Amino acid sequence: MGGGDESCASAQILDLGSELEQRASGTLAFAFRDNPINRAVIRANRAHRMSVNAYGMTASLVASRRFSFRKVLCEEPAHAPEVAEAGISGGLIAFHPGGYPAALPPVSVQLRCLWGQGFRIMHRWGQLYRQLDECHPTEPHCYLSLLAVHPARQRRGFGRRLLDTWLADVDARKMPGYLETDRKELVAFYQSAGFEVERELEAFGTTVWCMSRAARV
Repeated sequence: MGGGDESCASAQILDLGSELEQRASGTLAFAFRDNPINRAVIRANRAHRMSVNAYGMTASLVASRRFSFRKVLCEEPAHAPEVAEAGISGGLIAFHPGGYPAALPPVSVQLRCLWGQGFRIMHRWGQLYRQLDECHPTEPHCYLSLLAVHPARQRRGFGRRLLDTWLADVDARKMPGYLETDRKELVAFYQSAGFEVERELEAFGTTVWCMSRAARV
C-alpha cells in the first residue's frame, strides 16, 4: 500500500482502550464510508452512510472489548491536519482464538444503534454477517475484524504498520490468521503478508474475498 514517510515513522501505535473509542469511531467510520459493501448495504448518500457507520462502529467497538487485539495509530496535528481533532489516523480490531464471534454489546448500545441505523439497514447487516459466518473457519485462529486508515492518510505505510503489529501477535501465538475484504486492491496487500484467498462470495452484488494465513511455527 505504498511506502512510508516521516509521518508514518513518527506515528504511534497505541492500545485502543475504552477511553479512545469515541475518538477512534469517527476515523474508522469515515474510512469505511465508501467501501463497496457499505454502499451495497446502506444504499444511501455519503452523509447518511457516515452517520450510519458512526452508530455501527460505536457498537462494534463496545462489542470488541474482550478477547481482542485492538490498536490505533495516532499522529501529531502538525503531521495530520485531516485528523487533528481526533488525532487518530487508523485502527485495527482483531480477535484472539475463541474471541469470535464477539459478544453482543449491552442492550442500550444495541437500541441506540437500531435508532441510528434503522431496522432495514441493521437487518441487511445481519444477513451479511450470517453469510460470512458460514464461511468462517472452525479451527482455532486469530481473526482480523477490521483494519482501516483515514482516506487522507492512506498510502503512507500506516496499514502495513498496523497489520504487522497484529501479525507479530498472531505469530507469537503460532496461530493461523483469517480475514475478509471487499476491496479488490487489498487482496494483493494481504497476499504480500502471507494471506491466500480461500474463497470468494457474493453479498448484495458485491464480491468479498475470504483470506487465510497459515500458522508460523
